[in-house]
Amino acid sequence: MTGRKDWYVILSTVPALKSLDSQVDIAKQHITKRGEAITPDKINGELTMGFWVLLFNVKYERYLWKDLRKAFSNMPKAKRQRKYVSAPLNDIRALRNRVFHNESISWNLSRLEFLHNTILEVCLWINPVLPLWIKTVERFDKVILSVKRKWYGWWKYIFD
Repeated sequence: MTGRKDWYVILSTVPALKSLDSQVDIAKQHITKRGEAITPDKINGELTMGFWVLLFNVKYERYLWKDLRKAFSNMPKAKRQRKYVSAPLNDIRALRNRVFHNESISWNLSRLEFLHNTILEVCLWINPVLPLWIKTVERFDKVILSVKRKWYGWWKYIFD
């Protein structure tokens, strides 16, 4: 976007992006409270997932999408539009928030499987090796199969 590590400094200079500046200020406050030096890397790490997903909202498309789309270089070109990135990112953010706040995520196994596949697909758009690596360290398929077997056994007991 700016070719600078401190890309966020331009937010206050672009009226359409000024609303994002307050979240950068909050990140700076958190870093300062910990007694750490404010650096671009610290700010990037302190910004919330909600902030990063917000960048893909239609409100910022005109100003940010041209540069942000480069992060998804493996996304099929015909599909490489902001709306096709924004929706899955919002789904992932919502799932992440449920997990982070200790809310149930097993209310709909089909939806959970869909979201798992969405995560893998978005990772693929970023780097084709990511989903392969994820598959070597995650246990999703094994856990979901175990849950389905237990649920099937429970339903069979009730209705047989």
